[in-house]
Amino acid sequence: MSDKDRFQDSNSGVITDSQNEKEWLPKDSYGDLGKWANLQEGLNYANLMNQVYAGGHSDWRLPSKEEMLQIYDETLVQKDWEGNEIHIASVFLTGCSYYLWTNEKNETGQSLRIDLRSGDMEFIDPGEREHQAVRLIRSKK
Repeated sequence: MSDKDRFQDSNSGVITDSQNEKEWLPKDSYGDLGKWANLQEGLNYANLMNQVYAGGHSDWRLPSKEEMLQIYDETLVQKDWEGNEIHIASVFLTGCSYYLWTNEKNETGQSLRIDLRSGDMEFIDPGEREHQAVRLIRSKK
């Protein structure tokens, strides 16, 4: 199976990563709510998606660094909210953020984000909101 085929839209409205046995929501929090999110607001969004059983599940969470790197693939092209290229599968909905939070923090309390334009990861203040969003993941059981 090619990397381009490993992400599939399922009948339940989630994106299945068949290579890693994970499921992703097709929209990030920006695409869903139309506003940027600091880390706490991203966690609140995860709680909301769990309360409404998004995709029929209530165990959505922020991805780890490793899981976020699995969604990034420089050979794949999708469009962000500005119409610029980001590198995730085209099955994910367009208009998303290029900066996504992970669940990881460093020893000074900064939170890790990925830039889907370049794959670069950096720790920043978890209160930063501009251009930040979350894309939720769950383990497929």
